[in-house]
Amino acid sequence: MHLRLRVSIVTLLLLLVPFRAHAGAFEDALALYQQKRYPEARLALEKITASEPTNAAACHYLGLTLRQRADDRAIEDALPWLAKAAELAPKNATYLTLFGISSMQAAGKTRSVSGATRGRDAIIRAIELEPDNLDAREALLQFYASAPWPIGSRTKAKEQAEAIAQRNPTRGLFANVMIKTSEKKYDEAIGICEKSLEQNPDFYPALAELGRLSVASGAKLDRGLSALQRCLQLEPPFGQAAHSLIHYRIGTLHLKLNDKTAARAAFTTALQLDPKLKRAADALAKLDS
Repeated sequence: MHLRLRVSIVTLLLLLVPFRAHAGAFEDALALYQQKRYPEARLALEKITASEPTNAAACHYLGLTLRQRADDRAIEDALPWLAKAAELAPKNATYLTLFGISSMQAAGKTRSVSGATRGRDAIIRAIELEPDNLDAREALLQFYASAPWPIGSRTKAKEQAEAIAQRNPTRGLFANVMIKTSEKKYDEAIGICEKSLEQNPDFYPALAELGRLSVASGAKLDRGLSALQRCLQLEPPFGQAAHSLIHYRIGTLHLKLNDKTAARAAFTTALQLDPKLKRAADALAKLDS
């Protein structure tokens, strides 16, 4: 081989070594995240984002890792990283969807209209890129169904429910639960939840909503309790009620069933999982008063 060519090949291989190292570092960090070793994943991803500030995937997964913390600041701390990932990769529908959901959740806590609309706009872009993105469509439906006028719209919520039903009948049924709930038609919403669960008995959103509807309506308390208890045996999907909130709802149902001992245990567990879950703390304090 010609000496100059050989030197060029060696030089190219040496230049590629850092790229291989960077790729390997991200793969290792991603494996830690997938193994739910979140503190280790966070440290690994922070190193990558420090050395590669334009690495959209590392920013995205650092945001997701921060969301896994069981504290009141988790979403707020994750949001800048999820936003940066969406900014760096504006055609990545997954990044846009998870940023949009997180932005709307944070806005719900702070009552920020600008945060809610930023989340909505990201979700809309995600749907434009991937019309079959049902997670994005469900998030947009929930936004339109729950947001006050003029940014909320029952008509637009129903449009999303119809689009979801066309693509997935089971999730389409649940989409109509959100519509009925926003209209306070709890009996109808419970009935639709049950139809959804007939098709998929472990559909977490329907189980969690069935429990919440039992709390809100005071109807079918035992069924709501069993649905929530099943949630505790499943992994909460992104954007769905965490187990801390599920325990709080279980406690509330136990109170309605006049079982204060079980209610106290559920509220206590909720606070152990999320020490800043104020509604659980308030419920426990009321029991102790």
